[in-house]
Amino acid sequence: MRLDLTRAAELLERDVERTLGPGYGELIEGEMLAVAELARDDLAYALVENMQQLLHDEFIDTTWPACPRHSRHPLWYEDGAWWCTQDGVRIAPLGEVPAAPGSAA
Repeated sequence: MRLDLTRAAELLERDVERTLGPGYGELIEGEMLAVAELARDDLAYALVENMQQLLHDEFIDTTWPACPRHSRHPLWYEDGAWWCTQDGVRIAPLGEVPAAPGSAA
């Protein structure tokens, strides 16, 4: 599933707010502007990948978004959805990642 970059940013922000709380819109917007300059076919994928990497690298949340099946590793984005790669299971489409128990949302 290919998403428009703006729609992907909206859905990504929904996932970030649901799991980490509000206040990440500017980071997402910055990543959106950065990937818009890339010569890639799937800019939405690049946006999600870059934002997830930023959250991990800056130690904001090193397992974001946490797998609801295992809680000790992140889900990974592929084909418009979040996946548990440990089990090969599709967890949720972008914008509908489940909030972890005890999360900010």
